[in-house]
Amino acid sequence: MPNDQQPDDEQSATEYQRADQTKFPTSPAGQQASVEGMAAAEGMEEVRSWTPGDLRRAMKKPGPLEPTPALRRYTAQFLALTAQFEQDRRAEIAAAGGDPDEDRNPFEYVHAIADEWADSEKDPDRRAALLDDLADRLDTSEVRALRLAAEAAAAITPRLIYADADQGVSPAITADDLGMTESYVYRILRKRPTGDQ
Repeated sequence: MPNDQQPDDEQSATEYQRADQTKFPTSPAGQQASVEGMAAAEGMEEVRSWTPGDLRRAMKKPGPLEPTPALRRYTAQFLALTAQFEQDRRAEIAAAGGDPDEDRNPFEYVHAIADEWADSEKDPDRRAALLDDLADRLDTSEVRALRLAAEAAAAITPRLIYADADQGVSPAITADDLGMTESYVYRILRKRPTGDQ
């Protein structure tokens, strides 16, 4: 290098630039497109389209490791930032005259109740506290809606089992996703009308 030339420091240093949160995708379709774009940029030839069942199975991999104190601090900071982002996003949408809940999972509340119910199965005190809390949060019309939705879910369960079988999903995975026994899935498959195959 000649003496009159200086090294180009800008090329050797990486500069961090914070992402603009207002440009993050908020709809499920936008988020999926974003993930597919990142996967394509990494050179993945085929980007898999994830179904809700695929996501549930992926999330049921072996349990997490014990968190370290640093991970706990990071998690707390991350959750605080996420909550702040969500609050800001909702405020921006509401200020623009939109509905901040339009891209929410319509079953989010039902999943929360189901998860709390399953988690309290072996703890009678926790189950009693959950029942008291649900009795305070829900009114009779909401309980009626949940009860009728449960009846509808029971009625469509065979159709979901047939659809999984048609897509090559094993009965064990289908049973796990549904929270049923494998023998129940096999029993439904044996009773399948011949015209539905």
